[in-house]
Amino acid sequence: CSTRIVHSGGAAGGVVSEGQGYGLFLGGAIVAVLPRGHARRAELTSRAYEYFLGWRKMCELTAADSCQEHALCGGEGEARHECLPSWKFDDRLTAEIGTGSATDGDADAILGMLLLVLATEYDSPRPAWWASVAQWTYQSSRAFLEHLSETHPTLTASNGQPLRMLKLGSCWGGWGCNNPSYHSPGHFRAFRDFMLKFAPAYGASDGEGARLAPQWDALIETTHQLLDENQCAATGLTTNWWVPRFGRTPSDAEVRDCAHSGTPASEYGAEASRTSWRVTAAALWYDTPAAARFARRVGAHATDALRHYGRNGCYSIGGCPQLALDVGCHVTSIHDDWIYNGFMLAPTASALVLALDGGAPLAQHQQAALDSAAGLLSLRAASDYYSGSWVMIGTFTISGDLQKLAAVLERLARGFSPSPPPPVPSRPSLPAPAPAPPPSPSPPP
Repeated sequence: CSTRIVHSGGAAGGVVSEGQGYGLFLGGAIVAVLPRGHARRAELTSRAYEYFLGWRKMCELTAADSCQEHALCGGEGEARHECLPSWKFDDRLTAEIGTGSATDGDADAILGMLLLVLATEYDSPRPAWWASVAQWTYQSSRAFLEHLSETHPTLTASNGQPLRMLKLGSCWGGWGCNNPSYHSPGHFRAFRDFMLKFAPAYGASDGEGARLAPQWDALIETTHQLLDENQCAATGLTTNWWVPRFGRTPSDAEVRDCAHSGTPASEYGAEASRTSWRVTAAALWYDTPAAARFARRVGAHATDALRHYGRNGCYSIGGCPQLALDVGCHVTSIHDDWIYNGFMLAPTASALVLALDGGAPLAQHQQAALDSAAGLLSLRAASDYYSGSWVMIGTFTISGDLQKLAAVLERLARGFSPSPPPPVPSRPSLPAPAPAPPPSPSPPP
Protein backbone atom coordinates (compact mmCIF):
# COMPACT_ATOMS: atom_id res chain seq x y z
CA CYS A 1 0.00 0.00 0.00
CA SER A 2 1.05 3.59 -0.55
CA THR A 3 1.26 6.23 2.16
CA ARG A 4 -1.78 8.51 2.44
CA ILE A 5 -1.51 11.92 4.12
CA VAL A 6 -3.85 14.81 4.93
CA HIS A 7 -2.52 18.18 3.80
CA SER A 8 -3.43 21.15 5.97
CA GLY A 9 -3.82 23.46 2.97
CA GLY A 10 -3.87 27.25 3.11
CA ALA A 11 -0.90 29.56 3.32
CA ALA A 12 0.78 27.59 6.12
CA GLY A 13 0.77 24.36 4.12
CA GLY A 14 2.38 21.21 5.40
CA VAL A 15 1.06 18.08 7.05
CA VAL A 16 -0.07 18.44 10.66
CA SER A 17 -0.66 15.60 13.07
CA GLU A 18 -4.14 16.87 13.92
CA GLY A 19 -5.30 16.50 10.31
CA GLN A 20 -3.61 13.11 9.91
CA GLY A 21 -5.25 12.05 13.17
CA TYR A 22 -8.69 13.00 11.87
CA GLY A 23 -8.05 11.02 8.68
CA LEU A 24 -6.85 7.93 10.54
CA PHE A 25 -9.75 8.10 12.99
CA LEU A 26 -12.32 8.36 10.21
CA GLY A 27 -10.61 5.60 8.26
CA GLY A 28 -10.65 3.16 11.17
CA ALA A 29 -14.12 4.17 12.35
CA ILE A 30 -15.75 3.75 8.94
CA VAL A 31 -14.28 0.26 8.48
CA ALA A 32 -15.39 -0.64 12.01
CA VAL A 33 -19.06 0.10 11.29
CA LEU A 34 -19.24 -1.27 7.74
CA PRO A 35 -20.99 -4.63 7.26
CA ARG A 36 -18.48 -7.34 6.42
CA GLY A 37 -20.11 -7.91 3.06
CA HIS A 38 -20.04 -4.27 2.00
CA ALA A 39 -18.84 -3.85 -1.57
CA ARG A 40 -16.26 -1.21 -0.65
CA ARG A 41 -14.98 -2.72 2.60
CA ALA A 42 -11.70 -4.00 1.15
CA GLU A 43 -11.02 -0.67 -0.57
CA LEU A 44 -11.75 1.37 2.55
CA THR A 45 -9.73 -0.97 4.75
CA SER A 46 -6.72 -0.43 2.49
CA ARG A 47 -7.28 3.32 2.59
CA ALA A 48 -7.40 3.33 6.40
CA TYR A 49 -4.14 1.36 6.47
CA GLU A 50 -2.59 3.94 4.13
CA TYR A 51 -3.47 6.66 6.65
CA PHE A 52 -1.72 4.55 9.28
CA LEU A 53 1.36 4.30 7.06
CA GLY A 54 1.35 8.09 6.78
CA TRP A 55 1.19 8.37 10.56
CA ARG A 56 3.94 5.81 11.05
CA LYS A 57 6.19 7.68 8.63
CA MET A 58 5.62 10.85 10.67
CA CYS A 59 6.75 8.93 13.75
CA GLU A 60 9.80 7.57 11.95
CA LEU A 61 10.80 11.08 10.83
CA THR A 62 10.47 12.54 14.32
CA ALA A 63 13.99 13.19 15.55
CA ALA A 64 14.30 16.72 16.95
CA ASP A 65 13.16 17.84 20.41
CA SER A 66 10.46 15.19 20.80
CA CYS A 67 10.49 15.42 24.62
CA GLN A 68 9.96 11.63 24.72
CA GLU A 69 12.58 10.02 26.91
CA HIS A 70 11.74 6.55 25.62
CA ALA A 71 11.08 5.63 21.98
CA LEU A 72 8.54 2.84 22.36
CA CYS A 73 7.31 1.99 18.85
CA GLY A 74 8.72 -0.70 16.60
CA GLY A 75 8.76 -4.44 16.11
CA GLU A 76 11.28 -6.99 17.31
CA GLY A 77 14.59 -6.46 15.57
CA GLU A 78 13.49 -3.08 14.19
CA ALA A 79 14.74 0.38 15.09
CA ARG A 80 12.68 2.05 17.79
CA HIS A 81 10.82 5.26 17.01
CA GLU A 82 8.80 7.83 18.87
CA CYS A 83 5.14 6.82 18.93
CA LEU A 84 4.01 10.45 19.09
CA PRO A 85 5.17 12.38 16.02
CA SER A 86 6.16 16.01 15.72
CA TRP A 87 3.11 18.13 15.08
CA LYS A 88 4.06 19.43 11.61
CA PHE A 89 5.93 18.21 8.51
CA ASP A 90 6.56 19.53 5.03
CA ASP A 91 4.11 18.89 2.19
CA ARG A 92 6.05 15.90 0.87
CA LEU A 93 6.43 14.36 4.32
CA THR A 94 10.20 14.34 4.25
CA ALA A 95 11.16 16.61 7.17
CA GLU A 96 9.88 18.07 10.42
CA ILE A 97 8.78 21.70 10.49
CA GLY A 98 7.29 21.96 13.98
CA THR A 99 8.59 19.80 16.82
CA GLY A 100 6.89 18.25 19.82
CA SER A 101 3.71 16.23 19.55
CA ALA A 102 0.11 17.50 19.72
CA THR A 103 -2.11 15.50 22.04
CA ASP A 104 -5.38 15.97 20.12
CA GLY A 105 -3.91 14.53 16.93
CA ASP A 106 -2.19 11.74 18.87
CA ALA A 107 -5.42 10.68 20.58
CA ASP A 108 -7.48 10.57 17.39
CA ALA A 109 -4.79 8.72 15.44
CA ILE A 110 -4.33 6.05 18.10
CA LEU A 111 -8.08 5.55 18.31
CA GLY A 112 -8.19 5.17 14.52
CA MET A 113 -5.50 2.47 14.65
CA LEU A 114 -7.33 0.73 17.48
CA LEU A 115 -10.59 0.68 15.55
CA LEU A 116 -8.86 -0.61 12.41
CA VAL A 117 -7.34 -3.47 14.44
CA LEU A 118 -10.69 -4.39 15.99
CA ALA A 119 -12.53 -4.06 12.67
CA THR A 120 -10.25 -6.62 11.02
CA GLU A 121 -9.56 -8.87 14.01
CA TYR A 122 -11.95 -11.57 12.78
CA ASP A 123 -11.17 -11.31 9.07
CA SER A 124 -10.16 -14.65 7.60
CA PRO A 125 -7.41 -14.37 6.77
CA ARG A 126 -6.36 -11.32 8.73
CA PRO A 127 -4.54 -8.64 6.73
CA ALA A 128 -0.80 -9.25 6.53
CA TRP A 129 -0.21 -6.00 8.42
CA TRP A 130 -2.61 -6.76 11.29
CA ALA A 131 -0.10 -7.78 13.97
CA SER A 132 2.19 -4.85 13.14
CA VAL A 133 -0.63 -2.29 13.49
CA ALA A 134 -1.90 -3.96 16.66
CA GLN A 135 1.57 -3.76 18.19
CA TRP A 136 1.99 -0.12 17.14
CA THR A 137 -1.41 0.67 18.68
CA TYR A 138 -0.44 -0.95 21.96
CA GLN A 139 2.92 0.80 22.06
CA SER A 140 1.33 4.14 21.16
CA SER A 141 -1.21 3.78 23.96
CA ARG A 142 1.64 3.11 26.37
CA ALA A 143 3.53 6.15 25.09
CA PHE A 144 0.42 8.32 25.36
CA LEU A 145 0.06 7.55 29.06
CA GLU A 146 3.77 8.05 29.74
CA HIS A 147 4.48 11.14 27.67
CA LEU A 148 1.14 12.97 27.55
CA SER A 149 0.05 13.05 31.18
CA GLU A 150 1.61 14.24 34.40
CA THR A 151 0.80 13.50 38.02
CA HIS A 152 -0.16 15.96 40.73
CA PRO A 153 2.32 16.16 43.61
CA THR A 154 -0.33 15.87 46.36
CA LEU A 155 -3.89 15.33 45.06
CA THR A 156 -5.12 11.78 44.56
CA ALA A 157 -7.92 10.09 42.63
CA SER A 158 -10.58 7.90 44.21
CA ASN A 159 -8.43 4.81 43.56
CA GLY A 160 -5.51 6.26 45.52
CA GLN A 161 -3.41 7.06 42.44
CA PRO A 162 -2.12 10.62 42.00
CA LEU A 163 -4.44 12.75 39.91
CA ARG A 164 -3.08 12.63 36.34
CA MET A 165 -3.53 15.69 34.13
CA LEU A 166 -3.50 15.48 30.35
CA LYS A 167 -0.68 17.43 28.74
CA LEU A 168 -1.25 19.34 25.48
CA GLY A 169 1.75 17.78 23.78
CA SER A 170 4.88 15.87 24.64
CA CYS A 171 6.69 19.15 25.35
CA TRP A 172 4.10 21.36 27.05
CA GLY A 173 0.83 21.85 28.91
CA GLY A 174 -0.59 20.14 31.95
CA TRP A 175 -1.33 21.52 35.39
CA GLY A 176 -0.15 25.04 34.50
CA CYS A 177 -2.14 25.54 31.28
CA ASN A 178 -4.68 23.34 29.59
CA ASN A 179 -7.27 23.07 26.85
CA PRO A 180 -10.59 21.31 27.58
CA SER A 181 -10.99 20.27 23.94
CA TYR A 182 -7.98 17.94 24.11
CA HIS A 183 -9.67 15.80 26.77
CA SER A 184 -11.17 12.60 25.36
CA PRO A 185 -12.33 10.34 28.20
CA GLY A 186 -13.82 7.77 25.82
CA HIS A 187 -10.54 7.52 23.90
CA PHE A 188 -8.63 7.01 27.15
CA ARG A 189 -10.91 4.21 28.28
CA ALA A 190 -10.48 2.48 24.92
CA PHE A 191 -6.68 2.77 25.22
CA ARG A 192 -6.82 1.31 28.74
CA ASP A 193 -8.97 -1.62 27.61
CA PHE A 194 -6.79 -2.26 24.56
CA MET A 195 -3.72 -2.50 26.77
CA LEU A 196 -5.53 -4.86 29.14
CA LYS A 197 -6.48 -7.15 26.28
CA PHE A 198 -3.26 -7.13 24.28
CA ALA A 199 -0.57 -6.88 26.98
CA PRO A 200 0.18 -10.64 26.77
CA ALA A 201 0.97 -10.25 23.07
CA TYR A 202 2.63 -6.83 22.92
CA GLY A 203 3.37 -5.60 26.43
CA ALA A 204 6.65 -5.57 28.33
CA SER A 205 4.95 -8.19 30.52
CA ASP A 206 1.67 -10.07 30.55
CA GLY A 207 0.49 -7.89 33.43
CA GLU A 208 1.55 -4.51 32.07
CA GLY A 209 -1.98 -3.56 31.05
CA ALA A 210 -3.37 -4.39 34.50
CA ARG A 211 -0.53 -2.54 36.21
CA LEU A 212 -1.16 0.64 34.23
CA ALA A 213 -4.99 0.50 34.28
CA PRO A 214 -5.24 2.46 37.57
CA GLN A 215 -3.19 5.24 36.01
CA TRP A 216 -5.59 5.40 33.06
CA ASP A 217 -8.48 5.54 35.54
CA ALA A 218 -6.80 8.43 37.35
CA LEU A 219 -6.38 10.26 34.02
CA ILE A 220 -10.06 9.76 33.18
CA GLU A 221 -11.16 10.96 36.63
CA THR A 222 -8.90 14.03 36.41
CA THR A 223 -10.27 14.79 32.94
CA HIS A 224 -13.85 14.81 34.21
CA GLN A 225 -12.87 17.03 37.14
CA LEU A 226 -11.27 19.56 34.79
CA LEU A 227 -14.25 19.51 32.45
CA ASP A 228 -16.64 19.93 35.35
CA GLU A 229 -14.87 23.00 36.70
CA ASN A 230 -14.66 24.61 33.26
CA GLN A 231 -18.13 23.82 31.85
CA CYS A 232 -20.95 26.29 32.43
CA ALA A 233 -23.81 24.26 33.91
CA ALA A 234 -26.42 26.62 32.45
CA THR A 235 -25.21 26.47 28.83
CA GLY A 236 -22.91 23.44 28.64
CA LEU A 237 -20.19 25.53 27.01
CA THR A 238 -16.47 25.52 27.75
CA THR A 239 -13.55 27.83 26.99
CA ASN A 240 -10.75 27.53 24.46
CA TRP A 241 -8.07 27.57 27.14
CA TRP A 242 -8.11 27.02 30.87
CA VAL A 243 -5.75 27.11 33.84
CA PRO A 244 -6.74 24.12 36.01
CA ARG A 245 -8.01 25.21 39.42
CA PHE A 246 -8.37 22.07 41.56
CA GLY A 247 -8.79 24.15 44.71
CA ARG A 248 -6.37 26.94 43.89
CA THR A 249 -6.75 30.40 42.34
CA PRO A 250 -4.35 31.02 39.44
CA SER A 251 -2.56 34.34 39.14
CA ASP A 252 -3.55 36.94 36.57
CA ALA A 253 -0.29 36.22 34.73
CA GLU A 254 -1.08 32.50 34.53
CA VAL A 255 -4.51 33.20 33.08
CA ARG A 256 -3.13 35.77 30.63
CA ASP A 257 -0.37 33.48 29.40
CA CYS A 258 -2.63 30.46 28.92
CA ALA A 259 -3.89 31.32 25.43
CA HIS A 260 -2.39 29.90 22.25
CA SER A 261 -3.11 29.18 18.57
CA GLY A 262 -4.55 32.66 18.12
CA THR A 263 -7.79 31.75 19.90
CA PRO A 264 -9.09 33.88 22.80
CA ALA A 265 -8.86 31.97 26.07
CA SER A 266 -12.40 32.65 27.31
CA GLU A 267 -14.17 32.16 23.97
CA TYR A 268 -16.35 29.21 23.00
CA GLY A 269 -14.58 28.93 19.72
CA ALA A 270 -12.53 26.85 17.31
CA GLU A 271 -10.82 24.97 20.13
CA ALA A 272 -13.61 24.73 22.69
CA SER A 273 -16.28 23.41 20.34
CA ARG A 274 -14.42 20.11 19.95
CA THR A 275 -14.93 19.36 23.64
CA SER A 276 -18.60 18.67 22.99
CA TRP A 277 -17.85 15.94 20.46
CA ARG A 278 -15.12 14.30 22.51
CA VAL A 279 -17.27 13.99 25.61
CA THR A 280 -20.40 13.03 23.65
CA ALA A 281 -18.40 10.16 22.15
CA ALA A 282 -17.57 8.92 25.65
CA ALA A 283 -21.24 9.14 26.63
CA LEU A 284 -22.35 7.18 23.57
CA TRP A 285 -19.72 4.47 23.93
CA TYR A 286 -19.69 3.95 27.69
CA ASP A 287 -22.77 5.71 29.09
CA THR A 288 -20.80 7.14 32.01
CA PRO A 289 -22.83 9.58 34.14
CA ALA A 290 -20.23 12.37 34.04
CA ALA A 291 -19.95 12.27 30.24
CA ALA A 292 -23.73 12.00 29.76
CA ARG A 293 -24.37 14.95 32.07
CA PHE A 294 -21.80 17.07 30.21
CA ALA A 295 -23.18 16.17 26.78
CA ARG A 296 -26.83 16.73 27.71
CA ARG A 297 -26.05 20.24 28.92
CA VAL A 298 -24.56 21.05 25.53
CA GLY A 299 -27.41 19.26 23.77
CA ALA A 300 -30.05 21.24 25.61
CA HIS A 301 -28.43 24.57 24.70
CA ALA A 302 -27.93 23.55 21.06
CA THR A 303 -31.56 22.40 20.93
CA ASP A 304 -32.76 25.72 22.28
CA ALA A 305 -30.93 27.54 19.49
CA LEU A 306 -31.35 25.24 16.49
CA ARG A 307 -35.06 24.57 17.05
CA HIS A 308 -35.66 28.06 15.65
CA TYR A 309 -33.71 27.51 12.45
CA GLY A 310 -35.86 27.79 9.31
CA ARG A 311 -38.95 28.98 11.16
CA ASN A 312 -40.44 32.34 10.26
CA GLY A 313 -37.43 33.37 8.20
CA CYS A 314 -34.90 32.45 10.90
CA TYR A 315 -31.72 31.65 8.96
CA SER A 316 -28.93 33.84 10.37
CA ILE A 317 -27.84 34.92 13.82
CA GLY A 318 -27.83 38.56 12.73
CA GLY A 319 -31.45 38.39 11.66
CA CYS A 320 -32.59 35.87 14.24
CA PRO A 321 -30.88 36.23 17.64
CA GLN A 322 -32.60 33.07 18.91
CA LEU A 323 -29.94 31.12 17.01
CA ALA A 324 -27.13 32.61 19.11
CA LEU A 325 -25.41 30.65 21.86
CA ASP A 326 -25.24 32.32 25.26
CA VAL A 327 -22.18 33.50 27.14
CA GLY A 328 -21.94 32.89 30.85
CA CYS A 329 -19.73 31.53 33.63
CA HIS A 330 -16.16 31.42 32.25
CA VAL A 331 -17.27 31.88 28.62
CA THR A 332 -17.27 35.56 27.66
CA SER A 333 -17.68 35.32 23.87
CA ILE A 334 -18.86 32.98 21.10
CA HIS A 335 -17.12 32.48 17.76
CA ASP A 336 -18.88 34.38 14.96
CA ASP A 337 -21.57 32.59 12.91
CA TRP A 338 -21.25 29.31 14.76
CA ILE A 339 -24.01 27.67 12.70
CA TYR A 340 -22.17 28.33 9.40
CA ASN A 341 -18.70 27.19 10.48
CA GLY A 342 -18.22 23.44 10.20
CA PHE A 343 -15.67 23.37 13.02
CA MET A 344 -18.24 24.99 15.34
CA LEU A 345 -21.52 23.47 14.20
CA ALA A 346 -20.43 19.84 13.79
CA PRO A 347 -18.90 19.20 17.23
CA THR A 348 -21.52 21.29 19.04
CA ALA A 349 -24.45 19.61 17.28
CA SER A 350 -22.93 16.18 17.96
CA ALA A 351 -24.34 16.43 21.48
CA LEU A 352 -27.84 16.35 19.97
CA VAL A 353 -27.58 12.62 19.27
CA LEU A 354 -27.73 11.83 22.99
CA ALA A 355 -31.40 12.02 23.92
CA LEU A 356 -32.32 14.55 26.59
CA ASP A 357 -34.15 13.22 29.61
CA GLY A 358 -37.79 12.68 28.71
CA GLY A 359 -38.96 15.25 31.24
CA ALA A 360 -36.56 17.93 30.09
CA PRO A 361 -38.39 21.04 28.82
CA LEU A 362 -36.57 21.00 25.48
CA ALA A 363 -36.81 17.25 24.78
CA GLN A 364 -39.78 17.71 22.45
CA HIS A 365 -37.73 20.06 20.25
CA GLN A 366 -34.54 17.97 20.06
CA GLN A 367 -35.40 16.06 16.90
CA ALA A 368 -36.21 19.28 15.05
CA ALA A 369 -32.88 20.74 16.18
CA LEU A 370 -31.05 17.61 15.01
CA ASP A 371 -32.75 17.81 11.61
CA SER A 372 -31.71 21.46 11.32
CA ALA A 373 -28.10 20.59 12.18
CA ALA A 374 -28.08 17.84 9.54
CA GLY A 375 -29.43 20.22 6.92
CA LEU A 376 -26.82 22.84 7.76
CA LEU A 377 -24.00 20.31 7.68
CA SER A 378 -25.12 19.09 4.27
CA LEU A 379 -24.41 22.58 2.92
CA ARG A 380 -20.81 22.60 4.15
CA ALA A 381 -18.08 21.36 1.81
CA ALA A 382 -15.15 19.28 3.07
CA SER A 383 -12.69 21.63 1.41
CA ASP A 384 -9.97 21.99 4.05
CA TYR A 385 -8.49 19.81 6.73
CA TYR A 386 -9.95 21.58 9.78
CA SER A 387 -13.49 22.62 8.98
CA GLY A 388 -13.77 19.88 6.35
CA SER A 389 -12.68 17.20 8.80
CA TRP A 390 -15.29 18.34 11.26
CA VAL A 391 -18.00 18.30 8.62
CA MET A 392 -17.13 14.65 7.99
CA ILE A 393 -16.84 13.75 11.67
CA GLY A 394 -20.12 15.55 12.40
CA THR A 395 -21.86 13.73 9.57
CA PHE A 396 -20.52 10.40 10.85
CA THR A 397 -21.84 11.29 14.30
CA ILE A 398 -25.27 12.67 13.44
CA SER A 399 -25.97 9.76 11.08
CA GLY A 400 -25.77 7.42 14.07
CA ASP A 401 -22.53 5.72 13.03
CA LEU A 402 -20.45 7.06 15.93
CA GLN A 403 -22.77 5.29 18.35
CA LYS A 404 -22.25 1.98 16.55
CA LEU A 405 -18.64 2.00 17.72
CA ALA A 406 -19.90 1.18 21.23
CA ALA A 407 -20.42 -2.45 20.18
CA VAL A 408 -16.89 -2.59 18.72
CA LEU A 409 -15.27 -1.13 21.84
CA GLU A 410 -17.34 -3.37 24.10
CA ARG A 411 -15.33 -6.31 22.77
CA LEU A 412 -12.23 -4.96 24.52
CA ALA A 413 -13.96 -5.08 27.90
CA ARG A 414 -14.82 -8.75 27.34
CA GLY A 415 -11.25 -9.68 26.43
CA PHE A 416 -10.30 -12.15 23.73
CA SER A 417 -13.09 -14.02 21.96
CA PRO A 418 -12.35 -16.79 19.43
CA SER A 419 -15.38 -15.89 17.33
CA PRO A 420 -17.25 -12.69 16.46
CA PRO A 421 -19.26 -11.58 19.52
CA PRO A 422 -23.00 -10.89 19.53
CA PRO A 423 -24.15 -7.30 18.99
CA VAL A 424 -24.32 -5.02 22.00
CA PRO A 425 -27.52 -3.00 22.63
CA SER A 426 -27.01 0.64 21.70
CA ARG A 427 -27.26 3.62 24.05
CA PRO A 428 -30.47 5.68 24.03
CA SER A 429 -30.31 8.25 21.24
CA LEU A 430 -32.49 10.04 18.76
CA PRO A 431 -33.43 8.71 15.32
CA ALA A 432 -31.25 9.78 12.42
CA PRO A 433 -32.25 13.20 11.12
CA ALA A 434 -34.74 13.52 8.33
CA PRO A 435 -33.38 14.94 5.05
CA ALA A 436 -33.60 18.72 5.10
CA PRO A 437 -33.83 20.87 1.97
CA PRO A 438 -31.46 23.80 1.56
CA PRO A 439 -32.87 26.88 3.32
CA SER A 440 -34.17 29.91 1.52
CA PRO A 441 -32.79 32.50 1.49
CA SER A 442 -29.34 31.00 1.01
CA PRO A 443 -26.96 31.21 3.98
CA PRO A 444 -23.92 33.47 3.90
CA PRO A 445 -20.71 31.93 2.49
